Amino acid sequence: MSTEEAKAIVRRMVEQGMIVGDLDAAIATYDPDLTYHNPMLRDLPPLPHATDVIRQLIGATRDAFPDMQYVIEAVIAEGDNVAILYTWSGTNLGPLAGLPPTGRQVKATGAIVCRVAEGRIVEQWDIDDRLDVIQQLGLSEAPAS
Repeated sequence: MSTEEAKAIVRRMVEQGMIVGDLDAAIATYDPDLTYHNPMLRDLPPLPHATDVIRQLIGATRDAFPDMQYVIEAVIAEGDNVAILYTWSGTNLGPLAGLPPTGRQVKATGAIVCRVAEGRIVEQWDIDDRLDVIQQLGLSEAPAS
């Protein structure tokens, strides 16, 4: 598979899942035996059905921020690894991690790094600044400078 083909697969996952909200189309880009790395889940044992977790995380994020705007800033690839740098923004109008909506607007950046093999995403790392989001929502004070 070419680097351009790998980039297209990862871009399709992001566009369908986060921009369009078609979770079935996004999940179709993953290998059923996906290895998923997310700092939010680091204390959990390996997940037998990581795509179910991704479906739940994307769904919960879109429910919490129904007006979410998601912009792909860059797509970078080398070999079978593809990185997507993104910015997203939205208003917290739905519950988030069991907390009631704040009504506040958020703007944050992050990255997704995927390893692609045989036309599917086989491994994924999610990297974002959750503390910044929590602070923008008013759920935690910013540290004193």
